Amino acid sequence: MAEIRMTAPWPPATATIALSPSPVRAAKPLEDSFMRMREAEQLRQQRRFDRAQRICESLVREHPDYVAAHHTLGLIHTDKKNFDRAFDHLSRAAMLDPRSWITLTALGNVCLELHANDMALLALEQARAIKPRDANVLVTLGEVYRREREYERAKEAYREAVALEDNLLPAIMGLGWACMELGQNAEAVDAFEGLIKRGMSAPAVLFALTGLPSAYINVDLLAELDKLPRGQTESEREFEQLAAFVRISALDKAGHYAEAWQQLVSVNRAIFLAGQEAFRDWSKRQQTSLAKFRANPMKAVSNNRDSGQPISLFIIGPSRSGKSTLEQLVTTLEGVKCGYENPSVERAVRRTFQSEGLLTTSDFEMLPPGLYPQCRDIYLGELAQRVGSATVFTNTTPGNIYVAPLMAATFPNLRFIFLKRDMTDNVLRIFQRKYHKGNPYSYDLKATRDYVAWYHQMIDLMAKKLPDIVRIVHYEDMIADPAAALRIAADLCGLPMTDKPLPKIADDRGCAEPYREFIAAGLNIRPD
Repeated sequence: MAEIRMTAPWPPATATIALSPSPVRAAKPLEDSFMRMREAEQLRQQRRFDRAQRICESLVREHPDYVAAHHTLGLIHTDKKNFDRAFDHLSRAAMLDPRSWITLTALGNVCLELHANDMALLALEQARAIKPRDANVLVTLGEVYRREREYERAKEAYREAVALEDNLLPAIMGLGWACMELGQNAEAVDAFEGLIKRGMSAPAVLFALTGLPSAYINVDLLAELDKLPRGQTESEREFEQLAAFVRISALDKAGHYAEAWQQLVSVNRAIFLAGQEAFRDWSKRQQTSLAKFRANPMKAVSNNRDSGQPISLFIIGPSRSGKSTLEQLVTTLEGVKCGYENPSVERAVRRTFQSEGLLTTSDFEMLPPGLYPQCRDIYLGELAQRVGSATVFTNTTPGNIYVAPLMAATFPNLRFIFLKRDMTDNVLRIFQRKYHKGNPYSYDLKATRDYVAWYHQMIDLMAKKLPDIVRIVHYEDMIADPAAALRIAADLCGLPMTDKPLPKIADDRGCAEPYREFIAAGLNIRPD
């Protein structure tokens, strides 16, 4: 993810002070505080954070309502990744000066870091109303939309930011990522390769290109990787990891499978060992969820197609199993809106806990059954905000598998389409992927295979216990006959089959064939 630029100084670099003709002893505090504030901001920009912080803290003690000191303290704590303290000072600065779009933008950025997307959106919309043509406001707003999986709105915000500042790296990166999520591969390549042509490349730029079809890419990734200087924005470990995955992708596409596999196993081993605590937590949840699925009789609430309520269509499967491909097909049906991996379920659960004065968590399993009706109402409100005039809203969040029975028992008009893919192909594509966060199993071959096998067991239990609202689509069948897969979705949701030409979808069947012996050796099994 591109880092959002948040360096707007306070006071502005062009600021001057005009002292009034009042007595000297009244003017000196103004001049003194101003000069100290300018010094603190200069120190912050030089990354001498401790000295800058001491100056600002002394100013706040002397002048508790000094907006500039609170603002710069907020930026200092943001730079130091002390986001709670950054929020304290920036929210106070915004309280004292609610018309400062600079402070509101910085506050929105901190809210994003604290995963308070709604609060970030409020601050940024206010900043945009005050300063509608500021690139920093727009790029941060774009990041909020991207995290909310509102990719069309994110793309528009990033595009406006690029139009204002065509060399703003976070805006161009964000535009590229949004286009990728929308399946607009040519536009995404133009954004990322444009950075390379202008000498603005970075490991994140090259890594982004590895996620796009090779037919669109016009640069030599390995040659560009060798040109990169170290230590500009990434830590040494992050640089090495991103660089490794760029090399692996380039070697794979060049057909150098043995070398690609050797490097892949090495970098994944290091990542897996560093994430053991997260892996243990995930493994425990995996076992608990499967036991609950087996014991749960599973009963769905009313699924009346004539209720007037939109249908929530959950397209779920293991990572890299083809969920986005099926969603791309399904959105050709009349009345379907694409929701991507939107957080509607998680948000409804969290808000239910919060509204009852309980600890904040998104763990549906912990929600008291007596609060299910309230959770349902909150979810339906969230759905109404996102679905617009559509009658079906999709959701491809793979983590929803853990609570699928609870969702079916709580939310009306749910449908599920589960994706299954050839085990070896699926395992390889997961093992080859560098995730931004989560998925701790994906860096170990056996853990990845266990994950896919576990997911298939969960799917089978859902299909057995909720046959009226569950369908299973196999990736290989979908690629061979997209119209047949689409018809399954249309029938499940009660929609007429489209007569539109279907989009061209990529064929990734058999991708593991060059690696089959390596995978078998890694799993200590005989290859097929």
